[in-house]
Amino acid sequence: MRATPARDAAIYHLQTGGHRMRAKLALASSAGRMDVGDGRAAAAACELLHNASLIHDDISDHDQYRRGQHSVRALYGDDVALCAGDLLLTAAFQTAAGIHEPGVAQRLTGFMADTAARVIGGQSVELDARSNRRGMGVADYLAATREKTAPLIELALNVGISNATEAPYPAALGRQLAEAIGLAYQILDDLDDLEAVEDLEHLHPLHAWWQHQPRPLVRQGHHRKTRQRCLTHVQAALARAQRLAGRLPEPLATDVLQLIHRLSRQSRIVSDRALTR
Repeated sequence: MRATPARDAAIYHLQTGGHRMRAKLALASSAGRMDVGDGRAAAAACELLHNASLIHDDISDHDQYRRGQHSVRALYGDDVALCAGDLLLTAAFQTAAGIHEPGVAQRLTGFMADTAARVIGGQSVELDARSNRRGMGVADYLAATREKTAPLIELALNVGISNATEAPYPAALGRQLAEAIGLAYQILDDLDDLEAVEDLEHLHPLHAWWQHQPRPLVRQGHHRKTRQRCLTHVQAALARAQRLAGRLPEPLATDVLQLIHRLSRQSRIVSDRALTR
């Protein structure tokens, strides 16, 4: 691929790091069930698709920073950032199409297309709510989270499932687990947003903050109670994820449990930070 601003911006984004959580889950899911090279390609495809969504998210959210560094849009502008996200999207499908086993390549590209469509739909719900400032309830918040955050985790968890008769665990388990992890992940991500927001009224209607406020709203200790309700929801979601993880084969079960423990530590950090305020 020849050098272009979009390619340079995409490479910059990938070099900013990240946990590579979805790639690790995909590798663990494919272990012993796919050719090693194909498993690596599938993991790379999952990670590229996720990173494409991050660049597009930063454009929608007008974010200046990603992973502690300038976002692509901050350095290259929204137009080039849009092209960079599109480029990573095409790279994800190109990588999946290059898998040697035709059946695996066909299944994965179809799954990726479904995943991308669900994420785009979930993001559009959030953007529509933000533009129109329509009232959104808890059910709307949960539905948007299921579609925006969970699908990319589900994709990685289910990479190694070849078909319903030979799969070591049902696809539905991967979806349920992804929804539990995705919910905890999204709430914690929303709580991180609070550190950079001076006026909470600027938070979009589908932000976790609005969906966890005590009813009726109390004057004293309102912020602390809301934060605690968010964290209680996180803990419940992670407890459900831990129960579901026990039904997974190794090494996927171990990798999922490590992710759950990391999110639990993050939850405790957020809780401790709240107590010092």
